[in-house]
Amino acid sequence: VRRLFKEKLAITQDLDFITHRPAATEDVFVYEYEDGPGPDRNNLAFDLTQNYSSPWNTRILELLCQELQARREEENWPIKKSDNYIMDILRERYKRLRTVWRNAQPKLTSKGVLETPAETEARLVEGRLQTGKESRQANRRWNKYHRRVMVLDEMVKLKSEVQDDDLQSWKWLQSLIKTL
Repeated sequence: VRRLFKEKLAITQDLDFITHRPAATEDVFVYEYEDGPGPDRNNLAFDLTQNYSSPWNTRILELLCQELQARREEENWPIKKSDNYIMDILRERYKRLRTVWRNAQPKLTSKGVLETPAETEARLVEGRLQTGKESRQANRRWNKYHRRVMVLDEMVKLKSEVQDDDLQSWKWLQSLIKTL
């Protein structure tokens, strides 16, 4: 699915979707209300003002699903997935990309004026730095917890072999750490 989005939308990572040009409002309106031609297979553009359930976006996701199933047939993938399963994955991917795009749009400042491109970029950079900081913090906590569990497992193993008097204390501490 990622590779398909990369190829069809010319993006290498989610942040590249910030520059995605949404579908023209007129094209979407004509498709939805006047039997217009619909999305161009060779130049897919989502209607980012709507979620995945809009007729325009649903059609694009259906086209992507058909493309993915065709590739599965051509390349003889060992596992066959249903269209519903693939559509769920495509919808989730669209929701993530739409969130990235919407977050990158200029917001109203406290003065009621739209952000300048520089302010928008500064906000995005700050958000990325904050996300990175939170990720590193969570990773440190996870590593610290697993180091403690590993040390306690070894201590209980050593105390069990020697039949030490404080074995029960170590087991209690081990169970306490594992339940936290």
